Amino acid sequence: MARLFIAIELSKQQKEEVLKLQQKLNGFLEGVSWVKPEGMHLTLKFLGDTEPDLIDNIKKAMDNSVVSVNQFKLAIGYSGVFPSVHKARVMWIGVREGETALKHLAQNLDINLSSYGFKPEKRSYKPHLTIGRIRRPIPVHLIKRFIEQENSFYTSSSIAEEIVLFESQLTPKGSIYTVLYKNGLAG
Repeated sequence: MARLFIAIELSKQQKEEVLKLQQKLNGFLEGVSWVKPEGMHLTLKFLGDTEPDLIDNIKKAMDNSVVSVNQFKLAIGYSGVFPSVHKARVMWIGVREGETALKHLAQNLDINLSSYGFKPEKRSYKPHLTIGRIRRPIPVHLIKRFIEQENSFYTSSSIAEEIVLFESQLTPKGSIYTVLYKNGLAG
């Protein structure tokens, strides 16, 4: 079994900007496991543990999903947590530019993958970049401070040019990501 997901990668510049944000937040937020730059991507569809013989079907679904989607501007910004301020487990940064295109891509993938037997998403797609996972409870006032203080955070803009099929291997030192397939968006 391979642990798979489809995503859009951030530019090197955007990853550096998010890394600076994480370093700033690390000054007042303890107990957070920060996402490393190599793990910074906007997930469009998490497939989970998948039989390797289904990868060709996933590639076909990806090919069909990008046909009607042009390259688009992408910028990350504003902040939030899942599931709530009082039970925060995941810290994220939202999407300021490109949200409509990301939602369209996610919907296309859901439709095309379901024709190959993958279950469609039950929840509506919320484009976001996970920047940290909270390992032990953080006082609510510090979570609120993060959300209020970083609501104006905004990365530089880049052009989203392709979607990527990744394999994620979980190790004691963190996840290792391997690119299995890339498919370009229309120019």
